[in-house]
Amino acid sequence: SSRTRAYVKIQDGCENFCSYCIIPYTRGKCRSKDKDMVIKEVKSLVSNGYKEVVLTGIHTGHYGEDGNTSFPDLLKELVQITNLYRLRISSIEITELNDDFLDVLKNSNIIVNHIHIPLQAGSDTILELMNRKYDTKYFFNKINEIRKIRPSMSFTTDVIVGFPYETDELFKETCDFVKKVGFSKIHVFPYSRRKGTKADLMPNQVDEKIKKERVNTLIEISNELERDYLDKFINEKVSVLIETNDDGISIGHTDNFLKVMVNGVYDKNSFIDVKITKRIDNYLEGEVYERV
Repeated sequence: SSRTRAYVKIQDGCENFCSYCIIPYTRGKCRSKDKDMVIKEVKSLVSNGYKEVVLTGIHTGHYGEDGNTSFPDLLKELVQITNLYRLRISSIEITELNDDFLDVLKNSNIIVNHIHIPLQAGSDTILELMNRKYDTKYFFNKINEIRKIRPSMSFTTDVIVGFPYETDELFKETCDFVKKVGFSKIHVFPYSRRKGTKADLMPNQVDEKIKKERVNTLIEISNELERDYLDKFINEKVSVLIETNDDGISIGHTDNFLKVMVNGVYDKNSFIDVKITKRIDNYLEGEVYERV
């Protein structure tokens, strides 16, 4: 079976009211799926052969706040499920990575070495206009806290460029900040107006042509950061969960979501130990050094 990765939605709705986003108005307040139901769903997927489960939701970190539980509590129970090898979080806000969460991260290697944390802007001026709940200093310090626990953690992020009031100088602040953090990949979005949001009514909207240029600049920075991150793994040994095998080549991902290609046909949904030999663009090649 090729059942390697399954997705479980644990939560819907949002109460953040970022100035560019319509979701809180259309999806309403945070609503969490019952904890026993989530556990049952994950157990059922694992018994059907899935080795990796991804938790999704608009606000995963707010999970359980409308009931009598919390996201770290849910994680604590999920990581104990027998034969669940990897637990991935689709996306989580920096402000939701509290001490309880860090504690679970420290004590369980089932939670993978990859977290997607939306930054949206690396300029405090723009973050405030966006009504985000943190500044760059808070963001940077939290990343460092996590790196102390998991040195090879891969951090990916979302950034919106061309938000109202974004000058060349403020955009440069974002570029400098993403390099300082050392993200392994950035998903770049040009700001797009949404009727009914505060940002739509703001003056100083950025010209579409400038937005496009900034998107391209940031994508280039992202590619550079991704290559730097991947290069760190050359000559390292990693565990790869095989997802496809075709024409004598097997491809899969490590827990920190590096795409790895090896020669030879290995069973889908099996873990193999690979020594990385080289990087080609945005994936790695390696040699199997021991069959698991």
